[in-house]
Amino acid sequence: MRGDRSVDAALLTVVLALFTAAAFGLTELPGGGSEWVPKEWKGVHDAAKGLILPLLALRLGLSLAGRDLDMTLRNRVWAAMGCCWVGDIALTFSGDTAFLFGIVSFLAGHVMFLLAFRHLFAQGWGRSNQWVYSIAMALLCGLLPTVAYSLWEPAGDLAPAVVVYALVITAMAYASWRLASGPGVTLLRLGTTAFLASDLILAFGRFGDAPISHGHFWVIGTYIVAQWALTLGFTEVAVQSAANRR
Repeated sequence: MRGDRSVDAALLTVVLALFTAAAFGLTELPGGGSEWVPKEWKGVHDAAKGLILPLLALRLGLSLAGRDLDMTLRNRVWAAMGCCWVGDIALTFSGDTAFLFGIVSFLAGHVMFLLAFRHLFAQGWGRSNQWVYSIAMALLCGLLPTVAYSLWEPAGDLAPAVVVYALVITAMAYASWRLASGPGVTLLRLGTTAFLASDLILAFGRFGDAPISHGHFWVIGTYIVAQWALTLGFTEVAVQSAANRR
């Protein structure tokens, strides 16, 4: 669709502006802090960051417009994007309050993504074979306790929120691997795995003993991949799900 291509071009422009601003204006500090010189680069970066999810939401809507679909899935994905967008805006501010608000917003977004996966299962989407989800479960169950143990003391008062967040995003990643293979499922798995990676880098960059080299670029890069893959994945899955019901 021509509308999709226009949104893709706009999204590419926004992403390039975001990374250009960070490359020229950002100095990363220990403890997840940052310094922008001159300050105008932060404005460019934050404006670009704030446009990513609205553009992806528009792309999802344009791709599914005029199709005979169950719109519950689309609406849940849109709700997830909205919550994540609020989190994006919150994390442009500094301080524990903004960080906690961002965590809560993204937590709500992940819950909505989980509900989108649940809807797919309720509509009859198959489940992956035993070895695929067993390996995924083993890896994720090994990851979660390690993260919780490593971050509990450094996160201080935020530790309970961080652990709950880690539990929910791990459940989201597991749900994507629990889906049977089909159109869009590989993209969904890429999206949830990239989201998990982005949040782990963010958490260890903020609470870890040593700063992560180029941490901001790793966090935002994997985050953009995650949201892009989830958008395209849910688009393809929604179309296929509708076809399966006919």
